[in-house]
Amino acid sequence: MQDLLLDVYACSSAPERWPAVLDQLCDRMSLRSAVIQLLDYRGGRSKPIWSIRDSYSSAHHQEHDRVLNNDSNPRLRAGMGRRIAGPVVISRDEEIFPAGSADLREIQRRRRALRFGANLGGVIECSANRCLALVLHRPAEDHRELGREEEALVGELLPHLRQALDLGERLGAARGTADLLINAGAMLGVGMVLCDGEGRIAWANPSAQSILDTSPAVRQVAGGVRAMAPNDGVPLRALLRRAAEGDSRQPLQLTLGRMEAESAVQVMAMGAGPSAQPGGEDGAVVMLLCEPGRPLNLSPASVAELFGMSPAEARLTAGLCDGLSVGDYARQRGISQGTARIQLKRALAKTGAPRQAELVRRVCLSLAASLSRQYVGAAADRSPARLAHPPRLAS
Repeated sequence: MQDLLLDVYACSSAPERWPAVLDQLCDRMSLRSAVIQLLDYRGGRSKPIWSIRDSYSSAHHQEHDRVLNNDSNPRLRAGMGRRIAGPVVISRDEEIFPAGSADLREIQRRRRALRFGANLGGVIECSANRCLALVLHRPAEDHRELGREEEALVGELLPHLRQALDLGERLGAARGTADLLINAGAMLGVGMVLCDGEGRIAWANPSAQSILDTSPAVRQVAGGVRAMAPNDGVPLRALLRRAAEGDSRQPLQLTLGRMEAESAVQVMAMGAGPSAQPGGEDGAVVMLLCEPGRPLNLSPASVAELFGMSPAEARLTAGLCDGLSVGDYARQRGISQGTARIQLKRALAKTGAPRQAELVRRVCLSLAASLSRQYVGAAADRSPARLAHPPRLAS
């Protein structure tokens, strides 16, 4: 049983292993089929909303669904997932349905059609209207009943199945949240690095990897983040140690390469603090890297969508943000300065900016500017093979 439970809990982080676990259960109990179902109980009947099958049942799922696993299953009409009086309820078809009843004859006919013999089902409550069921069938050629020993095994196994599935659901939600945050960071062109208090890199997103590959202010050296300027090394190491120790409730910030403004890199570090485990080391550190000196190369389409501008107004605004004057922009576009000034006046009105400098400031601090940084330096090698693998959260 111990080996089986270890495999059950391993499925929390590797759900693709569930069929192999059910195969193991089939071998142990001499079964033809073992299925785990999540049942929703409403209006006096149960409805399967999720299931896991052993390899044999998966291979024959179309036949099983046509004959047994559907809304006409008498077990579901009998309320197999109804509110449970005890921690686990274990039963057989011959105990659910009255002897000689039409429902019992129907379920027995369906079992014969699928070459199923004796059955045993266990149900455990998950919430007010949901329960978890383990449904077992012997092969038709095996005439033995599923008796007391099998009942005890099902009764012992079901709480662990419920716990493993709950852990898997929580882990999946955590991974989904992490992926969402990672994707959001990538969309905004923010460099994100996961490291320890010594700067050793566990993972970096493409934006961060691009900075670490090309920046004269900070680089990846021997698997760690290193400041390139002699005067920046000590402050960066101190920043990472403080973040890892969790001695500040606010994010810690630092500018590397301050003397070379156009190539400077701004660093923000946040840490979870020391591990709560006995003898735990300092916690992980998340570093955010930004190169404010990079040219924006604003997308006029993004500016137009974000500020409600016309394409012409957005093109003018993007040009101003890239350092052009109204006159320079007009000459490049082959339009009169009067036309360009009319477009500028409309752009000012749509952003609520009182003057041109404020228009440029608002746009340069907008999502449109952040998104544009994602594509700057696209010629740099960002091959996935060169990037560290994304982190996998521990179960």
